[in-house]
Amino acid sequence: MHQLRQWSRFGSDLVIDLVTAGPLYAIARHRIHAPAPLDPAENWHFWTQPRPAWLTALLRHTPPAAQRRAYLTARLAADQASGIEAHYDVSNDFYALFLDSRYRFYTCADFLSAADTLETAQTRKADYLRALLRLSGEETILDLGCGWGAMLAYLRDSGHRGHLRGLTLSREQWAYSRQTLGLDVALANFVTDPFDIGGVEGGCDRILSIGALEHVRPSELSALYQKMYAALRPGGLAVHQFFSFEREPYPASAIALQLFFPGSLLVLHHHHRAAATEAGFSLTHDSTHDYQPTIKAWYDRLVHHREAALALVGLETYNRYMTFFPIAWLFFQHNEARLHRLVMEKPLE
Repeated sequence: MHQLRQWSRFGSDLVIDLVTAGPLYAIARHRIHAPAPLDPAENWHFWTQPRPAWLTALLRHTPPAAQRRAYLTARLAADQASGIEAHYDVSNDFYALFLDSRYRFYTCADFLSAADTLETAQTRKADYLRALLRLSGEETILDLGCGWGAMLAYLRDSGHRGHLRGLTLSREQWAYSRQTLGLDVALANFVTDPFDIGGVEGGCDRILSIGALEHVRPSELSALYQKMYAALRPGGLAVHQFFSFEREPYPASAIALQLFFPGSLLVLHHHHRAAATEAGFSLTHDSTHDYQPTIKAWYDRLVHHREAALALVGLETYNRYMTFFPIAWLFFQHNEARLHRLVMEKPLE
């Protein structure tokens, strides 16, 4: 009788999800709550296989646009910080199972061939970003949403002598960055809090973010770019790697992504560019890069460490990430978003 009630409640929840959030969200939530670990090959094929055009259109446009907008607007009423913590404060040891072993970058790498390891591709990405930063070695650098301190550690390893400061909302990341890596990282919300540059006067020379602007809501964008402009010394640079919407502000995939990043919503890319220009920046570089090989590499590593992952975080969290990675891969396959590297310069005068 108890099992019958469970199945009845589950069926009712599935119907509610289909009506309110659409089939993409409902199917993803159903698979996350599967009673056993998801089969790696079947799961990846299920999400990434080619589908008839009519079915793809149904998944991408259901529920209707007005309903999607209302649903996502309601979700943005929740505390964004708690949503970010829910994703990142799972377990440092869990993330170590699938991220690169050298720096723990949880952001898009640069794969040039199938023979590249994740470590090689992530270091190549860091090299690319360091070149965009145009460093002499003495600059004060502020890393917004610094994660596990990957880029700060890379810059330190590369011989950078200027002050390196990171901000993160995740207590797990903050503890790892400070205690394990010995980095100068503060627990702060870079969107809502004043920038804490660690006692450095006169602002900073460079502002960096890798995979952090995805968590900035549309209503917060203009103020954040103005705050970055004010924090930089004249002639300073801001270098950002992030993905943003390309075509529409409320796609069905944004609803599905609430399962993994509750309370977050991407911004259209031209809005990023407009906010930067309005703040006073000159845009000197904007390139796009392929996120899909990185996502597949993370998926394969998580599968390889399945037993350790299950022991660390349990079945539901394991299945959540097994669902998240192929949905993210599909997100970029459909060109709903692109990974950008954007360089903004504050004029000398």
